[in-house]
Amino acid sequence: MTAEPPRSRARSARRGAHRRSGLPRYSRRRVTVMLVVAALAFTAIAGKLTVVQLLDASTYQKTAESQDIRSVVLPAVRGSILAANGDELAFSEMRPTIFADPGEITAVSTEASVLARVLHQPVATLESDLLERTTYVVLATATSSAVATKVASLGLPGIGVEQLPVRYHPDGNLAAPLLGAIDAAGNGVSGLEYEYNRYLTGHPGELVTVVDPEGQPVPGGTIHEQPALPGGDVLTTIDPGLEYQVEQTLAADLRRTGGDWATAVVEDVHTGAILAVSDLVAGPNHTAVPASSATAFTHVYEPGSVAKLVTVSGALTHHVITPTTVLNIPPALLVNGTYIRDAEAHPDEQLSITGVLAQSSNIGATEIAQRLGAANLLHYEHAYGFGRMVVPGFPGESAGLVPTLSQFSGTTLATLAFGEAQAVTPVQLAGAYAAIADGGVYHTPHVVGALVGPHGHRHAVPLPAPHRVVPAWVASAMTPMFEQVVSSGTGPNAQVHGYAIAGKTGTSNIILPDGQYSLTRTDATFAGYYPAQHPELAAVVVVEGSKMYGAQAAAPAFSEIARDAILDFGIPSYGPQPAPADTSVPTIDGKVETSLLGY
Repeated sequence: MTAEPPRSRARSARRGAHRRSGLPRYSRRRVTVMLVVAALAFTAIAGKLTVVQLLDASTYQKTAESQDIRSVVLPAVRGSILAANGDELAFSEMRPTIFADPGEITAVSTEASVLARVLHQPVATLESDLLERTTYVVLATATSSAVATKVASLGLPGIGVEQLPVRYHPDGNLAAPLLGAIDAAGNGVSGLEYEYNRYLTGHPGELVTVVDPEGQPVPGGTIHEQPALPGGDVLTTIDPGLEYQVEQTLAADLRRTGGDWATAVVEDVHTGAILAVSDLVAGPNHTAVPASSATAFTHVYEPGSVAKLVTVSGALTHHVITPTTVLNIPPALLVNGTYIRDAEAHPDEQLSITGVLAQSSNIGATEIAQRLGAANLLHYEHAYGFGRMVVPGFPGESAGLVPTLSQFSGTTLATLAFGEAQAVTPVQLAGAYAAIADGGVYHTPHVVGALVGPHGHRHAVPLPAPHRVVPAWVASAMTPMFEQVVSSGTGPNAQVHGYAIAGKTGTSNIILPDGQYSLTRTDATFAGYYPAQHPELAAVVVVEGSKMYGAQAAAPAFSEIARDAILDFGIPSYGPQPAPADTSVPTIDGKVETSLLGY
């Protein structure tokens, strides 16, 4: 064998080495390129990780958390509406509500059958609810805790339980028109619920928690919790015992008279606080049910002769008459081509101012108004609260209607003098009679005394300052006149045994939808105050749509309400009803009509 030269052996060794590495000579450059590319890719990935972890960390963290966080609104409990003594007339509390998300339910019939046994509802009703095209439908409200627990334990897909506030009225329909109502969303839509909705509503809270993939709370995963702040309370001036008695009396009176609507107001003459207000309408089968709104504040009508208070007191104040003035009253009085007549025909007669009120003479009131003048009469109409809203902040209150001087026709002064040509509310009337009872000082009628915050802080509701309407001597002179209305005039049915009542009857024909006066149906009113010697309370009773006068329809209910209030508040007697007086009846041909006095 021939020996190989040394150089040849070296080349042969290198070729062998290349063969052992498996890399052909021409691939070295490719390997280098690949390594460079890999290095660049690694650098890019590292850079992206740096951006994610350092620069965009908070953004990506929030995105991740949002997928595992649940925010729940914590509803606020609505505040209460309270009676004057602190009793709750309306309140809310949290109660379980059963709801469904129909989109998550696949076995409607099965779930409806299971729920029907727990909720005691028809299967068909529940099936209909579970087929609703919505994400939320209420199946049962204000359930018991036991029922809620049982529903939750069933583990039915799409069925849930939540705590929601529920409104309660512990005394049923007591003062219902005044309190008002709330809608399904818990917002006030009428009455005090509407007027004080923002104050009663409170502020909802929020609970933010971390949940697992199945939506269940993670232990210790509360991120944020803001408790709900309950609403404040509204403290009314209503006395619940008297309110109940007034409503019972008014309901019986509405059935007795066959009227369509009735209201009663009782007011503290020294403060203007309304202690009771009842609004009823005739229901089916001779029943009386709460009106849909507080008609004592919202319903206007022609008051009739109870408005003679304004005419007489204004004329006394302007000294165009005195308490001893005697007027000549003809059978009819011609005013601008129209004859004014009294309710009952009579010959020429003479009436004192007391007699004008006691016998409710429209002719006498017209003669007094002619002496007073239109401008002055309008002044007292407004001073007594007619033609303007008088109760601070009550929703839907009517201002009533009082004509302006430019709207007067040739007969407006006469008709306004005896309670026509105007429209008033029962609350306005109560305020006017309370002013005479308190010596001529007008106090703003009101039904809310204070607002009570969630922590018990009480804030009095500001009221306009009392103002004098007529001098004290005028108010004092009016009281014995109003006493004679009850003693020997048109209002004996308003008497209360052992007490002196001062007041006035009023009757007007109701206005029909076509604008014409009914020939048979009336608005019947009695307004007054008691005890007459030292008045504490004023009251108004109105019955609309009966065929009776104020003396028949309203005065008896006034008497019963006054008797109940006297007993409830322990009001002492300062003497019985005064005896009939000669000044309360007419004189004809120089002879006093004593037959009208019961002699």
